[in-house]
Amino acid sequence: MNTSRKLMAGLVIGAVCALAAWVLGAVGVMDVPEHMTWDARQAIYAEPVDQDLPIRVILLDEQSLEWARGGMKLTWPWPYEVYTPIIDFCRRSGAKAIAFDIQFTEPSRFGPADDQKLADAMAGAPDFVAFVHPSDQQSGVTAWPKALDRSGVLVEGLEAYIESNKAAGLIAERCRFPLALFGKSATMLGFIGVDDDTTVRRVRPVMRFDGSDIPTMGLAAYLVGTGQADAPMRIEGNDLVVGDVTIPLGTDGRALLRYRKPTESENKHLYRSYSAAAVIQSQLRLVAGEKPSIDPDEFKGCYVFFGLSASGLNDNLTTSVSRTSPGVEIHATFLDHLLNDDFIRDSQPGWVLVFMLVLSIAAGLAVVFTAGVSRLAVVYLLALPLPTVMGIAMFRNGVAWPIVSPTVAVAVALVGATVLSLATEGKQRRFIKRAFEHYLSPAVIARVLADPSLLRLGGERREVTVMFIDLQGFTSIAEKLDAQVLSSLLNDYLSAMSEVILEEQGTLDKYQGDAVMAFWNAPLDQPDHALLACRAALRCKERLVGLRRNWFEKTGTEPRIRIGVHTGVCIVGNLGSKQRFDYTVLGDTANLASRLEGVNKVFGTTTLVSEETWSAVAGRLAGREVGRVAVVGRTEPVWVFEPYSLDPKKTTPTNDTFREAMSFCGEGRFTDAMHKLQQLGDDPVAKAYADKLAAVLQTSEPQWDGVWELSQK
Repeated sequence: MNTSRKLMAGLVIGAVCALAAWVLGAVGVMDVPEHMTWDARQAIYAEPVDQDLPIRVILLDEQSLEWARGGMKLTWPWPYEVYTPIIDFCRRSGAKAIAFDIQFTEPSRFGPADDQKLADAMAGAPDFVAFVHPSDQQSGVTAWPKALDRSGVLVEGLEAYIESNKAAGLIAERCRFPLALFGKSATMLGFIGVDDDTTVRRVRPVMRFDGSDIPTMGLAAYLVGTGQADAPMRIEGNDLVVGDVTIPLGTDGRALLRYRKPTESENKHLYRSYSAAAVIQSQLRLVAGEKPSIDPDEFKGCYVFFGLSASGLNDNLTTSVSRTSPGVEIHATFLDHLLNDDFIRDSQPGWVLVFMLVLSIAAGLAVVFTAGVSRLAVVYLLALPLPTVMGIAMFRNGVAWPIVSPTVAVAVALVGATVLSLATEGKQRRFIKRAFEHYLSPAVIARVLADPSLLRLGGERREVTVMFIDLQGFTSIAEKLDAQVLSSLLNDYLSAMSEVILEEQGTLDKYQGDAVMAFWNAPLDQPDHALLACRAALRCKERLVGLRRNWFEKTGTEPRIRIGVHTGVCIVGNLGSKQRFDYTVLGDTANLASRLEGVNKVFGTTTLVSEETWSAVAGRLAGREVGRVAVVGRTEPVWVFEPYSLDPKKTTPTNDTFREAMSFCGEGRFTDAMHKLQQLGDDPVAKAYADKLAAVLQTSEPQWDGVWELSQK
């Protein structure tokens, strides 16, 4: 695919996947896994409970039941009179409000006197909340009991909100009310309402029954404790406004809870909790003038919740942070949010859709524009966690942001784009790789696979290092061999040279008979391109040693090569016709590299590089200055150098003598220079200079500026 088609494919795949996942999330298909991720966020990132909060929980636990059975010979259900010491202790302590998570819908089995004792305790207690419970059973009533005053709570705009959001869950058709005796003694009637799911994640702040609005347990305790029992409340958008506190509501009218986690000292319970038996005993000791086990000051100015935690009483619920949490702690958590004004808000569907579109489209585009398994794996590793990261970040900022739907959208976009890329471009990639793997380095092939547009006609100016390799005397050798032997020798030689060039990250340009042309720094940027080329030259010379035995057996001679290297600016690109073109270099840089290869004939050397190349190597290889040469096609002479080792510290015994001879030559002391050079024996460069100086000294007026004038390529 070309760029425009890739762009369109990425856009379409991403958009379709995002819209599909968003719709599935909106209709509830993703609810179960989304709830799992929500519970995980709550469990991992929940903040510890603030133990300074004025919330206290009294629990009727296993210890309390055992105490009642053993010390008081009482079985469940207890007489109502047993609860009066608890209420009296709260009154004595100066508690703000007390809320019992017990309905008291039936008369005591111990008679009316027992009912009256509890009612009297309620009437004399701090603001007491008695509870209504929604019921689908026939035992519930369908109208407000005439014996009880209607709740004073008024939620302005609730009816319109219920109709517009179809929040039918806020309307109760039937309810079970406490006995009129208890309802009249209570400051306010509230209701017990939690999420219908197996795990409690939401609470209905208010419920409408028979035209009256009833607050939930935590809200009722807050209203009576803060003196706002008669204060009006209102719906603003999707929020329930209670005084200065805003309760965000979901589309179904339920508020999402942000659970806390217990402090280390509290073990399993969230808020400061006390056994019902301990509270009763403390009150009885205070009445008897004895020291209580619980200091009444611990309840001063607090909201007190009474609930059941004993396993046999069936009031333990599952929450996002606990499998067995006393139901009363859920209402205490709601009050916690009211006191801290830190309810968590549902995300806006529109913004979620925008996020999913951006992420999915980006994922689709990233895949269709990415080549290579490793790079594709990076795209997957970066894209897939982003919805989770976003969900966690938003949770910590008070927003319930979905994770599952965006993750599904991104995952499907990634897979869809990958399948499309494999289907439409797999054949093209395989063709390109097979066609170019023999003369392009793996890095260049990867670049072409990533962007096949590199194969279009056209070029650019950039600095490159060009190398020419030629096999010395190949023409005369070829005339003596049959075609099969010649082909075998030539293939072995070209394969050896090519392998070295590719290992040094070079690009093979072309073969011209026995000659090889290669270059570096195109199409990929290679800051050390001059060094790579020089390394390749030295390694090619070493590699040739391994071919000598076979070559000598078949030709009677040993193979020798000449290499020229130059660094400069060239035109680089795909040059040729629309039907046939090569990725190559053109310009004076390539011409000079070719000339330097031929200059080796003059000095008897294997490798010569230009001053530009040698300066770029910057002492990272061992070599020497050879001299100045005026090559064909250039008016100015060029300095040439001979690299001779990959080890920059390597020197030869002839180095100092050669440099001294060159110094004499520069001073015009040709005889002294020649004598020095003649001492160097087999050094081919020294021999070439000695022969040159001998010829100069035979003239009538010996003069030479040190420049070698070449008349042929």
